[in-house]
Amino acid sequence: MNNPRGPGRPGLSRGIPPPGRPGVPGRSGRPVRPSPAKMNPLPLILGATGVLLVVLLFLLMSGNGGKPAPVEEAAPPPKAAPPPKPVDVSGLEREGLKACQEGLSKFRSIESKMAADLATMSEPEKATFKSELAAILDLFKKGMGYLNEANEKSGRGYEVTDYMQAKRLASDKYKQMGGKTE
Repeated sequence: MNNPRGPGRPGLSRGIPPPGRPGVPGRSGRPVRPSPAKMNPLPLILGATGVLLVVLLFLLMSGNGGKPAPVEEAAPPPKAAPPPKPVDVSGLEREGLKACQEGLSKFRSIESKMAADLATMSEPEKATFKSELAAILDLFKKGMGYLNEANEKSGRGYEVTDYMQAKRLASDKYKQMGGKTE
């Protein structure tokens, strides 16, 4: 093989080296093992340090400097007022219904006089009839007052249509006779 650079100088050819050289595979029989490259630990150390710095920065940024953000707790809602205790209005109911019932029974006892013509009545009959109407209206007023008070305290309603109707008729007749109602 002709070496253009001359004998003894390596050339560009990659052929088999001449026999008899030590450490070169060939006829000597033993192949040369390449020695492993020495590993430099610097890139490994720098990489691990960089990763630790990134993790540390992330923790510092997300942790807000180690101070937890103040959390405002909503104040507990105010306790609801306990339901009002039931008021004992049985006495008011009893007195109110008693007075209204008494006024209604008196009104029914004078219904015949309600239909009569006032011109045919004598003066003493008119005076008696007028005082009876005044007593009936007073009973209804007293009874309705008790029932209204019981209603305000307990919130219960009462059936008073019959009493109101009788009171209205008695009041109209009383006004015809010259009386004044409230």
